[in-house]
Amino acid sequence: MIPLMIDFTGRKVVIFGGGAVGLRKARYFAGEADVSVYSRSFHPDFTDLPVRKEHIILSANSDLIAQLIHGSSLVIAATSDTDLNECIKKVSRSEGLLCNVAAGSPGNVFLPAKISGEKFTIAISTIGSVPAVSRLIREELEESFPDLDRLVELGEWIRDEYRKNTGGSSSYESVLYQALRDPDTRNALSKGQMQAQQFVREKYVS
Repeated sequence: MIPLMIDFTGRKVVIFGGGAVGLRKARYFAGEADVSVYSRSFHPDFTDLPVRKEHIILSANSDLIAQLIHGSSLVIAATSDTDLNECIKKVSRSEGLLCNVAAGSPGNVFLPAKISGEKFTIAISTIGSVPAVSRLIREELEESFPDLDRLVELGEWIRDEYRKNTGGSSSYESVLYQALRDPDTRNALSKGQMQAQQFVREKYVS
């Protein structure tokens, strides 16, 4: 498996299934893609999601499924019927489309647990084996790095400040590595970006 970061802006994502699993998948892409969800019924929390919902009686009708997924970039089979999910997966593959399967034999796309901020995205996956482990790692990272956006911002400042003051970048990576790993840098960052910048300037930038 190859992990990729893909910009889904303006891309069509089709989800089959409006239950709790379909809801979780829809939340994953809502606001990032053009999401359409097909199901005979919908979880109440779908009400506030910016996705298109269509009530439909789903069945293993290859022609109908092909029609519904036409033009999409990703198909998600999130129904409680594993046979229907298998049909959705097969039609998706025949149409050359990527497919994630929530229940049944895996598709060719796995949705990782993720942590996102303004300046970063971190994804963790067990390739569909034990999603609970992915969630555990995500929670541990969130607890250990509550200030990741500010840390990335500080890294950007170190890069620009170091190059400006030295006129080169031959050892920029080592300076950045040392400064960001320094517990004192993190302590300074907890007091604010200005304090962290002043600490790094005094200790690492010359």
